[in-house]
Amino acid sequence: MKNLKKIFLFTLAAGLLYSCEDAYKIVQPGENTYERAFRTAEDLNLAMIEVYDNVSNEDIIAFTSVFTDEAAIGNENGGQNREEYRFQLFATNGYAGDIWLSNYSVINSCNRILENVDNVVLDSLSPSYQDDLSLKTKVITEARVLRAFSHFQLLTYYSTDLKNDAALGVIIGDHVPTLSEQLPRSTNGEVFNFINADLDFAQLTENASSIAANGPILVTPRFVNALRARIAAYRGRYPEALTYAEAALPGSTATGAGLVNSLTAYRGIWSDTGTAEIIFGLERPNGKTQIGANWFFNTPSLGGGPFHDMGRNLYAEIKSRPATDVRNVFIGSTSRISPNFENVFNYLNDDVIIINKYPGVPALPLNNRIKLMRHVEMYFIKAEAQTAAGDLAGARATLQTVRTRRLSSPLPATLTAQEMWKAILDERRIELCFEGHRYIDLKRLGTLAGVSGVDRYVRDCAPYNACELSISDYRFTLPIPVRELNGNRVIRSQQNPGY
Repeated sequence: MKNLKKIFLFTLAAGLLYSCEDAYKIVQPGENTYERAFRTAEDLNLAMIEVYDNVSNEDIIAFTSVFTDEAAIGNENGGQNREEYRFQLFATNGYAGDIWLSNYSVINSCNRILENVDNVVLDSLSPSYQDDLSLKTKVITEARVLRAFSHFQLLTYYSTDLKNDAALGVIIGDHVPTLSEQLPRSTNGEVFNFINADLDFAQLTENASSIAANGPILVTPRFVNALRARIAAYRGRYPEALTYAEAALPGSTATGAGLVNSLTAYRGIWSDTGTAEIIFGLERPNGKTQIGANWFFNTPSLGGGPFHDMGRNLYAEIKSRPATDVRNVFIGSTSRISPNFENVFNYLNDDVIIINKYPGVPALPLNNRIKLMRHVEMYFIKAEAQTAAGDLAGARATLQTVRTRRLSSPLPATLTAQEMWKAILDERRIELCFEGHRYIDLKRLGTLAGVSGVDRYVRDCAPYNACELSISDYRFTLPIPVRELNGNRVIRSQQNPGY
């Protein structure tokens, strides 16, 4: 289990409360206040670059992979993530704490920018006035979009039911809190209203224009549409989801717009030789979080210390497709595959399926760009919307476009509604594995697809008494972290059920 390393933004820092007033109210010579820090549009932009640097999805990816049925205990495992693999989830869990903290850190940083934009007064007579005004507008727009994104990330993992506006959501971060503030959870409806206000702002013509030239490692109008599509799908508002999903794509789904159509191009997505299919991604150069370190000690290979490998049922799902299916790249070439895996004596060491979703980059074998949102997800959301509307033929055509682009096999000619939901869930399982989707996908789509719970291979899970977890289990919602509860007395009575 990971250790909590920082206090939460909405938690009182006990040590500070015991400091003497004359010790903490001293203004030091040369101290850089916000009034001094934010004087130009470029100052705002530099602060925004730091916000991007703090956006994270690694904890979500790591937690999802071990808690569901993506990863298994590897042959080099010395106890890493055994609690999560055994479905042991408490308010003290490190992942639950870090997901809460990282998103509120982004929210807090965005609010610091938004609360200080008025300090930046532009000279209308300056030759650079229009450029400065555009940059200032761009930063404000980006800050509001990332604030909305982080609120939705929190809702996704800490709300029991995103389809219920009256259910408890999370704390709305609409300002930089003081140490003495005690803030409660708002309802889902209240948080979604706040999110939508930020996204509505971003889609105003002037604001949308300010981010139109951004690349896929920055907020773009396409990302705003894609985020709204995901939000609507998770809320079960499928007509809205369909509209935004189609708007987020660079062309018609009938032609496979936005999807690559070769093994080389697909492999390049994961080796970071290009940005194909990426709507929004996070750069991870040297010195930043190493995504591969969630499963390997040294390199993503058999000899690189795999303390987690791919769950055999996920492997079987991938291998159920033709050998031409490009998703086979997720299985590492150094894997040790036992032809007698069901009966081999030393299963842990003789059947090691290497996770190759993140193959690393030259000189940085555990580093890869984090793909927060890709075009293919919009296809899946469209297929969900069509299925929900009873258009099973349309849903099949949409999903088949993805399978064709992935050089996979065709779907059956006719499918019932439940079979269509299952086909979507299965396709998401393969395509989006190790991207942080499976935990939420099981929760929101499992019942519709006739899936009862996690799907682990018995020889992976039996030694740890961890083969079954129903999708109705309370642990498909994360607990409010204990350190938030300790410092925020208002929220103590608002812990999620079961914890």
